[in-house]
Amino acid sequence: MRKIFIAGILFLSTTILKSQDSISVWRVRGVKSVKLFTSIAYHEGQREMGVGIPLGIGFQMQYFRGRLRVNSSIQAASFRNFAITDVPDNYYRVTTLGIYADFDLFRYRSFSIFLSAGTGLSYSRGMIASWWDVNTGSPISERTFNRWYPLMYAGYGLRIAPRKSRYAIEVFLPPGGHACQNSFQFHLIRIGVDFRF
Repeated sequence: MRKIFIAGILFLSTTILKSQDSISVWRVRGVKSVKLFTSIAYHEGQREMGVGIPLGIGFQMQYFRGRLRVNSSIQAASFRNFAITDVPDNYYRVTTLGIYADFDLFRYRSFSIFLSAGTGLSYSRGMIASWWDVNTGSPISERTFNRWYPLMYAGYGLRIAPRKSRYAIEVFLPPGGHACQNSFQFHLIRIGVDFRF
């Protein structure tokens, strides 16, 4: 009797999910959307480090009834070493171009939990202000820099995609972000909105 009850629950759950899929605008193959996002991030490179608020835009396509979403995006931010002590003042910008894939591990109606992975290329340029090096007892002059960083990305988060809405909301949770041998950029939190064509 217990097995029959469990089998019945599973059957009803599957039926509900299939009925939801059949009427959801976000669960149709080939749906295209624009992705807008922002975050609070900490960045550290070869010599530069700082906190910033990246803004980004991308183009997204989805597959497997919306469970897999692939997007290319560009994001940019100004960084400063706000609240970071014992380092010279940093003023710089980072622009990142990347390709990413989000996959729903768990999905129920309009709610899903997803994993994200990708690769990108960042361009960091700016200025490190002059300061006094207490280790050597001598001043270090102001200098400018520009550097390229190839990056890998990993993250996870929550997604709400109402069935009949053109909008979907994503919240990427920490820890997550870009990283390579000489640089990393972690988001404390990232919020995005997808707008379906």
